[in-house]
Amino acid sequence: MESDIIRIGIFVSGAVLIFISVWLNSLKKLTVNYAVIWGLAGILMILVGTIPVFSSWTRFLAPGTGLAFFCVAILVVFAEVHNSLVISQLTMKNRELAMQLALLNQESERMLAEVEELNRMQEDAYEEDTVRG
Repeated sequence: MESDIIRIGIFVSGAVLIFISVWLNSLKKLTVNYAVIWGLAGILMILVGTIPVFSSWTRFLAPGTGLAFFCVAILVVFAEVHNSLVISQLTMKNRELAMQLALLNQESERMLAEVEELNRMQEDAYEEDTVRG
């Protein structure tokens, strides 16, 4: 009975994992790489939950131990999903900052060229004044 509960739990967790990865990817909060990895992990969990050959190991666990093991494993998996989410957001922010830095560098170079042109014009005007005077 307990092994059936674990199998159902693994199946449901896999389906939830696929849903969460697709949903977060559609909201642009999770990068495609992580969404694919977690989607494949969800498919694997669904297969383990539905195919008896893959979940036969649950019968060998002591009563109570299997359920505790399942709960801890699910907490670890969803903590890692959260870590993937945080890493994805930091990666996106890093890309955005790199783009902003490139634009600022381009603007700085443009302003420096304008300042040099103004200095050249001022020097030319000064030379003309000294030649006339």
